[in-house]
Amino acid sequence: MKTRLDSSINKIRVGLSWNSGKEYSFDLDLSAFLLDEKDLARGDEDFVFYNNTTSVNEALVLSGDDRSGMIDGTNESIFADLEKIPKNIRKAVFCVTFDDSGEDYIFGEAESIVIYATGVSDEFDKGKSAFCTVDLAKHCPQSSAMAVLEFSRSDDGWEYDIICDSADFGLLELCSRYGLAAEV
Repeated sequence: MKTRLDSSINKIRVGLSWNSGKEYSFDLDLSAFLLDEKDLARGDEDFVFYNNTTSVNEALVLSGDDRSGMIDGTNESIFADLEKIPKNIRKAVFCVTFDDSGEDYIFGEAESIVIYATGVSDEFDKGKSAFCTVDLAKHCPQSSAMAVLEFSRSDDGWEYDIICDSADFGLLELCSRYGLAAEV
């Protein structure tokens, strides 16, 4: 169900944190796609991930790639300046995937995998309290890659939705779904 984003929020941070637990050690990745009215990325400049950390107009900026899951708090985040997103972009979709390590992990094997969104003042602000939080280890335990949050442009602002749309073949499937033939 879509929820209207408070009109005072122009900048958001989508964060990802995880604790792989004592038995497992894995790397998760946060990525995002900017999509047009056909739900397609216009090109690689609309795809932010560990090998392309900034989108067109610097509307989305990835904090970096944490491979450990050992940092207390947020392991990876994407800063989004909604005012810098081009007008012909209708959606920003945020995804979580396992790094392609050759292992077959699922979210349920972790102690915690949390993606959240919070309003921020700038790229360096961590935010105060999340307006949206999803624990993938609890809510999507059998998945290994997923489009989780969607921000949609409406006539009078932005809306967000928890979509939890699974992708069985990881980041490559998500790229294909959104019209990219990217090599990740």
